[in-house]
Amino acid sequence: MSLCPVQIASWRATLLLVLADTAIIVGLTFVAALLRDMAGLGIQWSFYPQLLPFLLLLPLFNGVLGLYADISLPPPQELKKLTLGVTLTFLCAGSFIFFAKGGERYSRAAFLLAWLGCSVALPLCRHWLRTRFANRTWWGAPAVILGDGDAAAEVARTLLAKPWIGLRPVACVAPGVQPTASDCGCGLACCASDEEALRLYPRAYGLLLLDSFEDARGRQRIVEATARFRNVLIMPPFSTGGARLWVNAMDIGGLLGLLVRQNLLDANRVRLKRAIDLLFTLGGGVVALPLILAIAVWIRIDSPGSPFFTQRRIGQNGRELRILKFRTMVRDAECVLRDCLDADPALRAEWECDQKLKNDPRVTRAGAFLRKTSLDELPQLWNVLKGEMSLVGPRPIVDNEVSKYGEVFDLYTRVKPGITGLWQVSGRNDVSYPQRVEMDRYYICNWSVWFDIWILAKTVPVVLQRNGAY
Repeated sequence: MSLCPVQIASWRATLLLVLADTAIIVGLTFVAALLRDMAGLGIQWSFYPQLLPFLLLLPLFNGVLGLYADISLPPPQELKKLTLGVTLTFLCAGSFIFFAKGGERYSRAAFLLAWLGCSVALPLCRHWLRTRFANRTWWGAPAVILGDGDAAAEVARTLLAKPWIGLRPVACVAPGVQPTASDCGCGLACCASDEEALRLYPRAYGLLLLDSFEDARGRQRIVEATARFRNVLIMPPFSTGGARLWVNAMDIGGLLGLLVRQNLLDANRVRLKRAIDLLFTLGGGVVALPLILAIAVWIRIDSPGSPFFTQRRIGQNGRELRILKFRTMVRDAECVLRDCLDADPALRAEWECDQKLKNDPRVTRAGAFLRKTSLDELPQLWNVLKGEMSLVGPRPIVDNEVSKYGEVFDLYTRVKPGITGLWQVSGRNDVSYPQRVEMDRYYICNWSVWFDIWILAKTVPVVLQRNGAY
């Protein structure tokens, strides 16, 4: 694989994000005022230009919060910081209105509508921009992998599969590999030294892969890399299979410490999660009640039997949980399944793999639609109200799935299962079972209120698009 110098102008991506943020906050503030004016409530338009300097503070706040860096933040963290940036901006604008005694000339409803609109539009816009431009050469920054072997190959595959992260692997510097080698074993071209890599990619991040912190050579490699690369990401041996969102580096009397937060062990945060569950469930339940009644009537018309049924699952602390769902299958579904599996070895293999059948012979006509749209889960709002489930969490499992969770089962029992979760918004049934288990592990270890909000927000388009549902 040949090497060629590449200059990447990250200022283009930064400028694009700044312009998008500015256009959204100015545009939505104008739209909110226009809607009030169209409603016949009146607006003093002459006052609005005075707010413009305060609205333009948004890019400044976002810059201070690190929202224009080469490397994208994980979605929950980005959502949190974008919301904070918007809130600070509108607080500044609101303070100006208060001290300028302009309350009578500006609508509080329009003000709140603009804030809410920006809080929703900014994350959506950034998602679209990454989808549209992440593969461009000017987006993000090049990355040189300092290492080789399987670990380097895994890092390269991850970054190439997720260009929206903002790090594009371009080469590697591998110990013990001939400078003339065309491949370091990770699918990337080789550089003979750090200096050669920096000559070709002066803006490159160094991704230093370490086998151990105790190894003298590893410590020396850290010193060398940090003396040459402007930005070095140290990838410790435990960096895969246990990624954490809420990790902070700390100086402990001159010693490096990594503070790892386990939010689910914080009683106050667990209470906050419960409060959010109740708030959303009570509000959403009232809105969804007519739909729930209509679906119940449809199921009764479509096939004989009760529109509801319960399933035994494993809940928090390993206790038995009876989840409530709309009935989507025929009567005697277990007998039908057993007969079908006995008659079709391929069907049995599919069932034993994922405990799911893409074309399940037990599903009714109404049930097929309900499953495709995930509406069969709506009655579980009752389980949430009872405190047995959460809106967001791992999918509740049955007894014969415990062995597939392995060591992760202990983590699973620490939390309440959820109606939706990271697995459901990441491909659902198109995701393999081991991937699903790893997603549950990631969610539990990285739980936060913002993670839940992000999953809830992502659930809506996933349900509408019916991705991976059957």
